[in-house]
Amino acid sequence: MPAGDKKGMVMNMIELVRPDALGAEDLALWQSWRQADPDLVSPYYSAGWAQAVSRARDDIRVAIFHDPAGRKCAFLPLQRPSPLVLQPAGGPLCDYQGAIGASGKVVDMGALLKSTGAGRYDFGNLLAKQSSFACHAREIHVSRVINLTKGYEAYMQHRRDAGSSETKRARKRKRKLSRDIGPVNLKTNCQDSAALDQLIIWKCDQYKRTGQTNIFTRDWALSLVRDLFERQNEGLTAELFALYAGEHLAALNLCLRSGPVLHSWFIAHDPALSHFSPGLILFEEMIEHACANRIAEIDLGAGDYRFKLNLANAARPLCGGFVGSNALSARLRALEYNLRGVIEALPLGPVSSWPGKAMRRHDLHLGLRVGPS
Repeated sequence: MPAGDKKGMVMNMIELVRPDALGAEDLALWQSWRQADPDLVSPYYSAGWAQAVSRARDDIRVAIFHDPAGRKCAFLPLQRPSPLVLQPAGGPLCDYQGAIGASGKVVDMGALLKSTGAGRYDFGNLLAKQSSFACHAREIHVSRVINLTKGYEAYMQHRRDAGSSETKRARKRKRKLSRDIGPVNLKTNCQDSAALDQLIIWKCDQYKRTGQTNIFTRDWALSLVRDLFERQNEGLTAELFALYAGEHLAALNLCLRSGPVLHSWFIAHDPALSHFSPGLILFEEMIEHACANRIAEIDLGAGDYRFKLNLANAARPLCGGFVGSNALSARLRALEYNLRGVIEALPLGPVSSWPGKAMRRHDLHLGLRVGPS
């Protein structure tokens, strides 16, 4: 399909294919682009992520962008929860979003919207460095990262220099947990399906207690989690870390892994042990294990939670917003953002945050919806 002639623009043709239709050459090209770009280390940028989500829901496609010479220049995994809206594949379960492509290429999102008939492409956790989308960003935030490339002692020194007291607190709680319940033990890459079931039970309870949307009421989300846990693919795996106090299961962390990178996906603990901070103890144990096993980073995801601020020693800028056409759905989206900006700027106390919370909740529900295949 023809498009503009801006310098660097991927502008000649766009294919939409199912992830399982990608050939060996496509997958090799995908991986080569990831290896060439340190910003694409997240497991969510692996082809395995798009393929896994596609096994769970039928509306997943990969947009393949071509340059004027017909060469493939970028991949963009998509889902289409409604005829008018495109989103990153996996929606609210995808903590990193964006295109996987050749260096310097700018994907023509206008051409993609035109070819699909969609009015807009929404994104929430997209790499802020990707210029195809950054100019459409309406908010900037970061993903908190535990960078372990310099080793355990360097990481711990950074935390001490930053004034973090979490390690001292975790060690104190660990001693108390060991004394009161049983010796603390970390089980890595736990393959016990009963442990995964317990994690889901704890998360559902947490969603209920905090008034959050329970994503596990959606069959596809539950299927995705179980599928990744049960499969052990080379490019993408789900590894479950379990913290035990004696025989008592205290906390669980299901992580996605691609190469030397772990991404903390779902973490929960036994509510009866909350006063021991088992989740914090679990992270401290995981960090030691990671350093001993050449894991370069543990990504904690976005959010300014206390434990993330105290554990992280690095951050990766992300952005949220949308790319829109002249369609009504895009104009309404722009109006939502504009109204939100006005209200957030007013001195209304907690009320100022309501529009943003309402938009995020709406986006979450939209992302959990499965569109036509």
